[in-house]
Amino acid sequence: MAAATITAPPSPTFYIPTSTVEITLTPELSPTRSNRVATEDQATLVHETYHDNSILKPGEKFIKTFEIKNTGSKTWTSAYTLVLDPTSQSQALGSPPQLPLPQETPPGSTVTLSINLAAPAATGTRTVYWILENERGETVPVDGGSQVWVKIRVCDPAQPCNPPTAGSGTTASGIAVTLTGFTYDAESATVSFCMTMPNRYYSLGSPAPSLLIDQKPAPFLDGGSIPPWGCVEMRYQASADEIDRAQDIRLSIDTSLRMAPPPGDPDSACQAARLDLTGKYPGLDFQCQFSMAGYATNLQLPPGMTRDQANQIILDTIEGAIYGPWILHIKG
Repeated sequence: MAAATITAPPSPTFYIPTSTVEITLTPELSPTRSNRVATEDQATLVHETYHDNSILKPGEKFIKTFEIKNTGSKTWTSAYTLVLDPTSQSQALGSPPQLPLPQETPPGSTVTLSINLAAPAATGTRTVYWILENERGETVPVDGGSQVWVKIRVCDPAQPCNPPTAGSGTTASGIAVTLTGFTYDAESATVSFCMTMPNRYYSLGSPAPSLLIDQKPAPFLDGGSIPPWGCVEMRYQASADEIDRAQDIRLSIDTSLRMAPPPGDPDSACQAARLDLTGKYPGLDFQCQFSMAGYATNLQLPPGMTRDQANQIILDTIEGAIYGPWILHIKG
């Protein structure tokens, strides 16, 4: 049997990152930040007010509250602070640059942080991010990510906006897709959606989701990830007249979700995949050797299986691939 090298497919086109920044930190705070992640501190968000896409009136005052649990091994003191994330101070909604923890919080306990905010005068969507930092200025991970946030929609009382309609993208794989926005003008249409996934390492592969207008695909223009984590915005070539006349509009996300790269040691992930696949497919075997070219070498094929099929099975198993399609119904 001739030896063959298993190569990975092209890198995914649209990534869903673990964090994205949108606001500017005030200059006096920047010297104190270490840009390091704490190793002994961990946190979990237990409860929050004003969930994503909460609707407010222009200028309306509100209080964003985070209840955060200390899941690390150190006691949090008043030297721990919730810090405005470093970009665009103009998007801060009146948030102070930092908010010290009001009490000592030992491991296993929770602390409540409340921030007085105000919606801007202009309508639209606004997102503000904060980072929890320890006394050394290191980031305390919250649910594995680096930020907590508030995302509001500001609407004119004379022209109220309704909450975005959820799409029907839930699947047996445990992936749920929710439509969060659909806008269009004379030349293009923009679709925003968020995906709930079982692992923060997942990325959305290619091809790009298809916007189907009366079953006809609209040409894709551009798009990618947007805040918060797990959300994507795509823009397509479509006229307002075409959208208004359409009887049925839907977004088809016909791709795969996969860990890229898999968490932990790639060789360990490959060895686990080899143990699983050689049991499922008698005659299939390979050697794990992670490199830029792929995860494995020396492929042996069982009867009836092509090399391309084997390559895909191995790659899907190592990267935990979950396949769609997921369909979002927008109109009709």
